[in-house]
Amino acid sequence: MSARRRVVIVGASAAGLRCASRLARLEPETEVTVVEERRLFSVAACGLPYVLSGDLDGVDALRRTVDGTLRDEAYFGDVKGVTVLAGWRATSVDASGRRLALEKSGERTSLEWDELVLATGASARGLPGQPRHPRVVGFHEAADLAPLHRGLVAGTIKHAAIVGAGLVGCELCEAFRSLWGAEVTLIEAAPAPLPGLLDEEFGKVVASVLAEQGVRVLCGHTVERIEASDDGVTIMAGRETVAADVAIVAIGVAPGVELGLKAGAALGPHGALAVDDRLGTSVPHVWAAGDCVETTCAVTGRPVYLPLGSLANRQGRTLANILAGIDDRFPPVAGAMAVKVFDWNVAAVGVTRAVSLNLGREAKSVWVTGHDRAHYWPEAREIHLHLVYEVGKGTVLGVQALGMGDVVKRVDVATQWLLRGATLAELGHIEHAYAPPYAPAVDPLAVAAWAARNQERGVKAESPDVEFGERGLLDVRNADESEDRPIPGGEPVLLPLDRLAAGAPPADSEWLVVCERGGRSAEGVWRLLRQGRSSTYLGGGLHLRRFVVPEKKR
Repeated sequence: MSARRRVVIVGASAAGLRCASRLARLEPETEVTVVEERRLFSVAACGLPYVLSGDLDGVDALRRTVDGTLRDEAYFGDVKGVTVLAGWRATSVDASGRRLALEKSGERTSLEWDELVLATGASARGLPGQPRHPRVVGFHEAADLAPLHRGLVAGTIKHAAIVGAGLVGCELCEAFRSLWGAEVTLIEAAPAPLPGLLDEEFGKVVASVLAEQGVRVLCGHTVERIEASDDGVTIMAGRETVAADVAIVAIGVAPGVELGLKAGAALGPHGALAVDDRLGTSVPHVWAAGDCVETTCAVTGRPVYLPLGSLANRQGRTLANILAGIDDRFPPVAGAMAVKVFDWNVAAVGVTRAVSLNLGREAKSVWVTGHDRAHYWPEAREIHLHLVYEVGKGTVLGVQALGMGDVVKRVDVATQWLLRGATLAELGHIEHAYAPPYAPAVDPLAVAAWAARNQERGVKAESPDVEFGERGLLDVRNADESEDRPIPGGEPVLLPLDRLAAGAPPADSEWLVVCERGGRSAEGVWRLLRQGRSSTYLGGGLHLRRFVVPEKKR
């Protein structure tokens, strides 16, 4: 037996290298070895769409430290004290004998270990029956970038079909359109983009943003077959047939669990490795971190699979602490995420209303439209928030935000509250740094909490995609607003808010009260309630609805 403790880590990405570097710093006497099948490693893969879009200058930008040093084998050996064995594939694990089998170009060897860390990441999922052809590709690793870039430069890719409107799919729409001007068709089986991240009404906003930028969005279309030839691809999705030069399948990732299974490690309900709060698997001395593991959702208390670089880095550091004998735990997570969709920012945390209802929780929503800074500040931008809460308990379940303004700040703040099981009352008292260039006097998060508490007292919001139908519409805007921005799909009764106190609309209808951003219409519902009149208001106002229900569909 070697006198030095041997820690072997499989996987040279965020979790594996963070763990290795931290552990080598804490325990220089420990022999830390990282095994990586790829020659090109330590790539910040979340930045790959922005290399394709031209925002970043090449893949090496994703491999450099903040001071410009390339993170290669020499860097980790000389600076971090970590041995990286690139190009070697771990083929099997002998957990009882603590030996890891390796293979490289037909050569075989093995490593002995005292502690084994599985940071085996994830791989791109494919469609059933997906053809193996150069024109049908995934987009998950640096190697996926080069053929697309070559095709765009050469002009052989003029139309890209993207299957899957998740984070990567939406990012790729911008990459193909903005720099290259390629035609883009986005195909999604769910009713709206970003399912799981956003509820359907906010997903429809994303669909509108994509459509405004020339992306053809086909939601509610399940891909049944892809045919590929040297001349192009044909995608059959429901009643639609899409002919394109290339098909990018971006339907998510599958956790890399093969090695863990060979070691005898148990899987969780989502098919990733099950770990405890110390990131230990079911096998003694075998640990796991990153995109190959499940963690616990702070909102539901249930296992969740969230392959995010932010979590992988934190897990890698936490595991290094644990291996070094520091008392540390990896806590439940709220699942904060963000994505850029052309000029719009989209972020969310917690669980959607749809997920909450499926879990048997009585969830309701409110929607607010506000500004990221004082509305009178020249650079202020409009933002929209969707807050999901549990009826009765008032527990905040999720927050979704989108707009051209700073929505990520609101979701970051909401995340800290969700991790602590915040109620609407608590969220309504958030304290923030206020000055007109940075924030409004009352943050939109607090406004959303107030709206939810008001809803529990009878001031009920309707979804921004509600059908107007035969119900009465009460427009409480000023006359000039109503004239300048008429309401398609309805014949509203105009009764500005300042006149509503003195009069009332006809009594033969239950009114849906509308205004530009929702604030005045909520006030109108209060006034009608005091008159004994039943009514609701349009959540988020007409500003939000114009994106949820594009005019051509109204």
